[in-house]
Amino acid sequence: MEALRLIAEPKNHQLIIDLPPSLDQRRLEVIVMPATGIENAATASKGRRKPSALLAGTVSLHDDLITPAIPESDWDALK
Repeated sequence: MEALRLIAEPKNHQLIIDLPPSLDQRRLEVIVMPATGIENAATASKGRRKPSALLAGTVSLHDDLITPAIPESDWDALK
């Protein structure tokens, strides 16, 4: 699906949108809403955020997260 998103200001109650050639001769759906509504909706969502799929598999752990970072003999609290 190809989408074109832009923020424009109407003049004389009209919007003029220059479409790219790839959208010519096609049936289009147009939704008009205030730009401030979009910003508020994005910040109002309290659901869990998901990282980009492009980041998947790019992090690797080289340490053992279960073993202590220092030996137990260095802990004064256990003596």
